[in-house]
Amino acid sequence: MKKTQGLIIAVIIAVVVIAVGAFLVLKPASQTNTTFLEKYGLSGLSVEEIVQKLDSSTSDPSGLRASITSDYLILSDDKDEVRIALPKDKFYLSFAPYIFQTHPCGTHSLTSCQGELVGKVIHTVITDKAGKEVVNSDLTTMANGFIGVWLPRNFDGNVNVSYDGKVAQAPISTYAGSNTCLTTALQLN
Repeated sequence: MKKTQGLIIAVIIAVVVIAVGAFLVLKPASQTNTTFLEKYGLSGLSVEEIVQKLDSSTSDPSGLRASITSDYLILSDDKDEVRIALPKDKFYLSFAPYIFQTHPCGTHSLTSCQGELVGKVIHTVITDKAGKEVVNSDLTTMANGFIGVWLPRNFDGNVNVSYDGKVAQAPISTYAGSNTCLTTALQLN
């Protein structure tokens, strides 16, 4: 009987120690995320708002680096890294049509990617594989020369762009692991 009681007490103590340890490990991480976001003026913003704020500017706030994968917005500086999950039903694609020069890119850097055409109106049509239009609009390239759009997840399709009588098109996918940056395929001819 004493052995059973001792074993039960040991198990209870082990569970309490593990639970407290997990709480202490997780609590500082969320405090670190909050502190990190506050440091760069991003606290209280949704992931979509953070992406818009960082992707539409060419000035890096004090060493902040930001990139976006198919699943996460990744923010970092010399000391910390914060990963914020993207909405389960949305995918962010940033693309930069160009005439003369671009850079190869697969994972978009919100703080360092630079496209050629800045502040230009680009007619953009994005369709799914069945030809259904997801986007059909005149969109203006941001200060970094890119256009960023939130698309539905899990489809294959095409992006077609036109500017100043020139056109380009490229296939796109919005699955886990798909590229979030599209450049070289969009040379306007």
